[in-house]
Amino acid sequence: MSPYSVLVVDDEEFMRNICGRVLRGMGHEPVFAGTLAEALEKINALERLDLLITDLHLPDGHGIEAASCFHGKFPGAGMLVITAFLSLDTHIEEFQALGVSENDMLSKPFSVSALETAVKAKLPGRGGPP
Repeated sequence: MSPYSVLVVDDEEFMRNICGRVLRGMGHEPVFAGTLAEALEKINALERLDLLITDLHLPDGHGIEAASCFHGKFPGAGMLVITAFLSLDTHIEEFQALGVSENDMLSKPFSVSALETAVKAKLPGRGGPP
């Protein structure tokens, strides 16, 4: 069985590295993007993604754009939002339309165990490889 494929979108290299270590430790295959443009490119290029983990504030756009593109191509896949600004208020209707609620958000900084728990909750089979 192959690992889950997870796209991590964050402009902070440190956050991408931490998420990558946690995901690999869980047996998953992380893919990384540091900008909205890179995220959109990867979403469009990849045949399969099982989970999107995205920051809200990116240097060239907003995480809602990545989430919308991701949801359009992979409608059954899970999404998590990681942000230092723990509020969906400015984009609440857009996020709700994508199936993202405040329960799908992690506030930076977050613990490794909080990320592991959130990932397990968003993947089929509670986070084990497919």
